[in-house]
Amino acid sequence: MDALPPQLTTRAFTAAEALREGLPRERLRRRDILALGSGVHVARALADVCTPQETLEIKAAALLRDRPEMWVSHHTAAEIHGLWLPDRLQKDGRLHLAHPAGPDVWTRREGVCGHRVSLRRQDVVTRRGLRVATPARTWLDLGRLCTVRELIIIGDQLVRHPYPRFEGRAAPHATLAELRSLLEESPGTPGRRRCLAALTWIRVGADSVPETLLRLALIRAGLPEPQLQVPAQPRFRWSPRADLGYPALKIAIQYDGETHFTPHQQRADQRRDNVFFAEGWRLLRFNQQDHREGFERAVGQVRSALGLG
Repeated sequence: MDALPPQLTTRAFTAAEALREGLPRERLRRRDILALGSGVHVARALADVCTPQETLEIKAAALLRDRPEMWVSHHTAAEIHGLWLPDRLQKDGRLHLAHPAGPDVWTRREGVCGHRVSLRRQDVVTRRGLRVATPARTWLDLGRLCTVRELIIIGDQLVRHPYPRFEGRAAPHATLAELRSLLEESPGTPGRRRCLAALTWIRVGADSVPETLLRLALIRAGLPEPQLQVPAQPRFRWSPRADLGYPALKIAIQYDGETHFTPHQQRADQRRDNVFFAEGWRLLRFNQQDHREGFERAVGQVRSALGLG
């Protein structure tokens, strides 16, 4: 069996690239090469050690090498940035690429969706050698495809403060001011009005999708908007914090995802809760079952705690 050229063993490549490297088309059918779709191939040995995320990125890189004016956008950019997407968009399956507005320069490929986009120069960044729309621009690009509530969820993800120890970054994807500036400088962009509506409800401090949905459920039910990341002891910088709450009434609200049910996390949560109790707080804790119910029961319990019903 003819060995692959070394430069084709460390990256995905198109059939045109293979041909330029002297590899005939029939060679692409050998068992040591895996077809990734959209005319992209990769050495099977490399594919075997790549995560799904890495496979997505090397596939995109192969298609973009011959098209330096293009970049990864929309659903695919959201996946690369680790942003939440509604199920219907997660199931899309296509690789989304964008190019500057103007004549349609995209050559159609199965499994690829091309977009003509007008944007600011700073709205495209390079990530591990791959040109990709920034998280903020991705949010705007998804504006015509998502509901206002879905855009609030994504927006909360953009502005939250990350945990460097676990996420490898210290700064949020974007600030509220940056999102506002993006919308002001992108008139006429499809979905902009929905993003403007969402922006009024995006808040810093929601660390998960259910936390955002719980907050929105409380507001939709006519209850006061809760504060986020509420400290049990405001005078202490390192005080334990509740996900949501009403400090004036000393009502704290926690959403416990699946990670909270490990023995280690349960012990940590117990110690945190005891600080709230010692400081005279009333603590309400909700979980995945409440989430599945649309937080209907949770809203009633918060309403009672507030003395409103």
